[in-house]
Amino acid sequence: MSNPSAKAGNYYASAPYQNAFDIEYPQENLDGQMYQYRCKHCKKLTTEINGLLQNHAMDCAYRLAREGRRA
Repeated sequence: MSNPSAKAGNYYASAPYQNAFDIEYPQENLDGQMYQYRCKHCKKLTTEINGLLQNHAMDCAYRLAREGRRA
């Protein structure tokens, strides 16, 4: 059996995947909805955000912090 590549664990940490998806934002469950979540800060649905930082609201505290701007 072959050994796994040394880079196998860092696949998404390398370009171009490093900034491809941003799913580390705090999420909250919608009341009464078992499988729907939204950003805790801007309240946009995760299906609207779709893993992209620019899909958060322009005044979203998480987006502003990631972009290095102040709220």
